[in-house]
Amino acid sequence: MVAVPRSDTPGSARFRTVRARGELDIATLPELESDLVRALSDTAPPRVVLDMRDVTFLDCSVLRVLLRARSTALAREGWLVLLCGQMPVGRLLRRLELGRSLPRYPSVDALDAALPPAEDLH
Repeated sequence: MVAVPRSDTPGSARFRTVRARGELDIATLPELESDLVRALSDTAPPRVVLDMRDVTFLDCSVLRVLLRARSTALAREGWLVLLCGQMPVGRLLRRLELGRSLPRYPSVDALDAALPPAEDLH
């Protein structure tokens, strides 16, 4: 199951968040892709965080959607990053050596510390 995009709290002007939960596989792929497209279209430049901390299973078919969404964000001078723990998402990305293609952070605090000040994002 994938939730609809929402503004993050605090710092809602800084980025949009899409929360993913449960199993991400070929069955949930259309919903995830739709949510990412909507989030990437909401602001210019797009700044989107995909929160995958509650994902229990990740199928490799999802990686194509994530890489395409990241490419779309970069082409529009924005970004897409992931929030995820070590298992199962972090481990899969590490094994496939996708850390540079799909940047990830363990928490909102870690992401917030890596972002420039809000005034520099406008």
